[in-house]
Amino acid sequence: MTSSIKSRLALMAAATAIGLAAGFSAVTAADLTVARSVDADSLDAQKASTTQSLQITNLIFDTMLTMDKSGSVQPGLASEWSMSPDGKTYRFTIRDGLKCHDGSSFDAAAAKASLDRALSPETNNPNLSAWGPITGSKVDGKALTVSLSEPYGPFASFLTSIQAAFLCPSSFASAEFKPIGTGPFKFVSWTRNDSIQLAANPDYKNANPLIENPGKPHIDKLTFKVIPEAVARMAALRSGEADLVEPSLEEATDLKNDSNFKVYAAELSGQQMLAAFTWKIKPLDNPEIRKAIGMAMNRDAYASIAFEGLVNTANCPVAPNLFSTDEALCASWGVKYDPEGAKAIMEKAGYTKDKPLKVKLLVHKLPGWDQMHQIMQQDLAAINVEAEIETREVAAFFDYMKGVNEKTDGEPAVWTMGMSGVDPDYLTFLWKRPGFVNMGLNAEVDTMLDEQRKLSGEPRAAKIHEIEKYLMENAYAVPLLSPGWGWLMASNAKVEGFKMGFMVSLLFNDVTVSK
Repeated sequence: MTSSIKSRLALMAAATAIGLAAGFSAVTAADLTVARSVDADSLDAQKASTTQSLQITNLIFDTMLTMDKSGSVQPGLASEWSMSPDGKTYRFTIRDGLKCHDGSSFDAAAAKASLDRALSPETNNPNLSAWGPITGSKVDGKALTVSLSEPYGPFASFLTSIQAAFLCPSSFASAEFKPIGTGPFKFVSWTRNDSIQLAANPDYKNANPLIENPGKPHIDKLTFKVIPEAVARMAALRSGEADLVEPSLEEATDLKNDSNFKVYAAELSGQQMLAAFTWKIKPLDNPEIRKAIGMAMNRDAYASIAFEGLVNTANCPVAPNLFSTDEALCASWGVKYDPEGAKAIMEKAGYTKDKPLKVKLLVHKLPGWDQMHQIMQQDLAAINVEAEIETREVAAFFDYMKGVNEKTDGEPAVWTMGMSGVDPDYLTFLWKRPGFVNMGLNAEVDTMLDEQRKLSGEPRAAKIHEIEKYLMENAYAVPLLSPGWGWLMASNAKVEGFKMGFMVSLLFNDVTVSK
């Protein structure tokens, strides 16, 4: 996970509607109500830190670039963009005629003002490091030119993410922040811990390739209602009080078989679930033991049983549909489900049914994960590994893992985690020393991770593949499933055109409501 894992950021591509709509035809502009479990923490896109906040800011503000379903970077606020041969200068030509919600123009000067604020230490931007080694920017007619101290391969991808929204200068012109952007919806009101109201932007001009509607959203008003209890959210959906809700995993399973409802799974969310190891502690310092444990993990069972078939198995340490991801290639490097082969490795190492390897299975609470861990525990028992499950709340879990991953002796542990993003550079966050919760590896990996940041295109993809191959052949990580958290939405069948985009963003531009 990233620093945003604790806040449940995470994120990629269009959602798949699992339930099928009845044959409605007539549509109408409408007000739409979305029921969510928690409120936003901020509507300042340069200060927001939770998924619930960024899902709102993504509707108010736009990004300099966008990304299509294949993971390719496309124009956004910029009609075109280019990178210098040395990879240290980017030029973005701002689209003509862009208007902020207050009627002011959004041009290259406005883009520079927003960028300067995003990079200012006074802003306390939680995603500051993701902007890369920017040394300055300047306005050149219709274009914004950004200079970097060194090549930074993830830069363009980051500019498509909901953490990289560009604000209109009028948002921060006074001490009181006002969420004013160029996005498809205007801010109307916010009653904290109750509701947020947005209204369609009549001047909107779409550039997002995931959206078909070229202009103003079809719905007139969008209300996000806070309903903490899952049972109450479902009651709101069934009664018509809410049109779209966050369902629990169990509820989603029921709804997908009911023609009165649709379930949306953000299958291209950029989320990846992994199993990892306390690899500094014997015998998990032995890659063969780590491989055996990975070979015992029945990912198909985790997907079909624990997650009711609403997720997919994954082969790569990087989520599907991100730049460079090649599931077939990763499958050739990683472990395959082979419990008999795994048991043979363990027995050769001296671990038998009577003298099993004892490990901790360190986990945190998330829907579906508990049952996955129970199945995983049984999988490990079958190869003479006795795993004791220890469950903690999310924040406490990651604090605990920082200490556990520093140890070089003691009881070995297998642990599970998730990561999300719009670019495979999150491998750097995870594995470059000291690494996420001190899981960083070694100088060889550090060097490869630094090198991929300085490359672009096919050379960068090749370097990322080299990193993935190293991780998998040495069994530092066992890819499990994708997506894995906060990836489900449900609506009544009259709602059409709803999609989930990158980082579990919510896309309402194409939404219509059948009569």
